[in-house]
Amino acid sequence: NWLLILGAASVILGILLIVAIGIRIFLGYPLEVGGRKYFVQSAQYFNNKGCFRFAFNGGNYLGIVGTMFLKGIFTFLWTLLFIIPGIIKSYAYRMVPYILADNPNIGARRAIELSNEMTRGHKFDMFILDLSFLGWYLLGMLALLIGVLFVHPYKDATEAELYLVLRSNAIESGK
Repeated sequence: NWLLILGAASVILGILLIVAIGIRIFLGYPLEVGGRKYFVQSAQYFNNKGCFRFAFNGGNYLGIVGTMFLKGIFTFLWTLLFIIPGIIKSYAYRMVPYILADNPNIGARRAIELSNEMTRGHKFDMFILDLSFLGWYLLGMLALLIGVLFVHPYKDATEAELYLVLRSNAIESGK
């Protein structure tokens, strides 16, 4: 009797996990890239209307989903080597959504390669930047998690500015 309940619970949890992963891949990835586009457009004082919708338009969708999925697979595989290589590669691949926001048809391999090149020599600085938000997140959690809702867009805007600097450096160096 308990085995039947345990089996049914594990099947339900498995189905919920598959549904959650499917939502993350097919809805979350395009919205993430659209959000990155929104913050980059805002940082440059460009029109940011329709940024969240752009990933679902025409031929952008499959390229974005495929590239972000491949990025996730690569990060997962690097994490299997121990935690530290996964963390380092997560910083190396951090600019992929921004690159896709600028050029959604760049191709998965090229976007990942370009992100790797853009972040070369800057990963520790990016880590320090992340640490600078730790205090804000702790303060936001003290405010019954409401404050986190204000810190996260601030962090996203800061990362968009970081991308613009790294993109400018990459263009100047001919990448």
